[in-house]
Amino acid sequence: MGPLSARRTTTLELGAVALLLTIVAAAVYGPQAIHGGFLSDAWSNRALYVFAEADGFFGKIGELAEQSNISPRPLQAVYLVAMNSVFGSHVGWWLTWQVATNVAMCLALFLLLRRLTLSAFDAGAISLLVLLFPAASSIRFWLATLWAPVTIALVCSGFLLALMAFEASDRRRALLLHAVSLACFVTSVLLYETALLIMLASVLLYRLRVPWGPAIRRWIVDCVVLGGLTLTVTLASEAGHVGTEAGALSHGRAIAEGARVLFTTVVLPLNSANWYILALLALIPAGALLAWRALREGDPARPELLRWLLAMAGGLVVVALGYAIYAPGTDYYTPLGPGIGNRVNAVPSIGWVLVLYAGFMLLATMATRGLPRARLAASAFAGLACALIAIGWLKPVHDYSDHFTRAYEEDVRVLATMKRSLPQPRPESTIWTFGQAVEVVPGVPIFGNSWDMTSSVKLTYDDPTLVSLVAYPETTFECGRSTVEPGGPRWDLEPDGLYGSRYGKTYFVDTNTGKVTRIDSPAQCRQARREFAPSPEYLPL
Repeated sequence: MGPLSARRTTTLELGAVALLLTIVAAAVYGPQAIHGGFLSDAWSNRALYVFAEADGFFGKIGELAEQSNISPRPLQAVYLVAMNSVFGSHVGWWLTWQVATNVAMCLALFLLLRRLTLSAFDAGAISLLVLLFPAASSIRFWLATLWAPVTIALVCSGFLLALMAFEASDRRRALLLHAVSLACFVTSVLLYETALLIMLASVLLYRLRVPWGPAIRRWIVDCVVLGGLTLTVTLASEAGHVGTEAGALSHGRAIAEGARVLFTTVVLPLNSANWYILALLALIPAGALLAWRALREGDPARPELLRWLLAMAGGLVVVALGYAIYAPGTDYYTPLGPGIGNRVNAVPSIGWVLVLYAGFMLLATMATRGLPRARLAASAFAGLACALIAIGWLKPVHDYSDHFTRAYEEDVRVLATMKRSLPQPRPESTIWTFGQAVEVVPGVPIFGNSWDMTSSVKLTYDDPTLVSLVAYPETTFECGRSTVEPGGPRWDLEPDGLYGSRYGKTYFVDTNTGKVTRIDSPAQCRQARREFAPSPEYLPL
């Protein structure tokens, strides 16, 4: 198989696609950008910056880079400090920036696809579908995923520059393009390593442009630089990694099963995860491959079938490698994770869309073969079919937009009630909250962890010594001699005494009624635990 020829993108094409992506993003994600805000880990990221003891831009970067969740990805500290310096507490600007970076990510993908021989219509349609992909909506709504679209945009840009380097006639220009391409890859890994395996498989993409020799030489450079970087920076920081409980192989099988279900119930609206559905769908590329082999060399349908067979194969590679990187991680990472959990689909979403669009193009190419302007007819068919599917995707995206907005509104209400009912808690106190739901719906937390509740309360009172915790459903309290100790399913997993709090510096707050009790003795503790009901799991709809 020979290398595929490139297609150049005109300024008009680029501008038209950029405008389309911007309009769609504003219409679909604009309401949440206006009404949403910090949520879950985004509260703790904001608090890390506000209460950093170091002074100055670089001092804060150094301090944040030492945090266990940031140290494996040091450029996150730079990005976080830069965004806080520019946007501060104006959450609308934060969310607008997040949507803008998602548009930039899809635009970078468009440019890469154009370089890989796709027409402007096809590349634009695929980029738009990625922007609307419902099972990765959290990277548009949740500020803790702020680096995900930037990371993916850097990967697409790196591949684009590498392909341009292979085409460059001037050696110095080629070396410069390769260097900048590699810099994009390095920056991507240091920001968020979610696309690492995609970059380590770069030879498969390079081979589409050049023979094996130059493709392998550049691939070796990628592997040496990225592999060394991963070992010395990302994996060297053990604090930033939580292993799977079931084991990487078992977790990998669970991810694969989740991906299978996602494909037939979300990517395609078939509402069935039976294996025979996949078998039937597999007949499309199988039939296209047989047709490609059977057609004569000069048949115009032959290169089209090859193009979309390669696109589908590339999409499957992106899906597989996009999920594989999560196999050693915590069991929480699964393709079917709801709410903030669907961030694991950020990279695979590109692969899923490629598979979807390529499947329709293969069907259309075989069906329209021999017709006048068959290529245009095939794109029109694929575009229409995907448009109908995308209309169905808008419903879950809209629902999650509402859920994330409601979660932030509930955060604001809870904090306002707390501040009004408890204007000046003692420094170094622990504030237990009761009444507010833990989540709006599964995967969309109001205050779902110790760190988001604590961080938001620190910001509310401008006091970094405070701790605030949620009385989850089934939470119990042991009234000891000198401390209040939490118990129950979620707290029994924590080290003993970690969340215990002293009498005189422990408050119970009902965030619905505003009732506040300071716990000064074991007797008060026993009385309060009868009067304060734990929070419900979900917010009533």
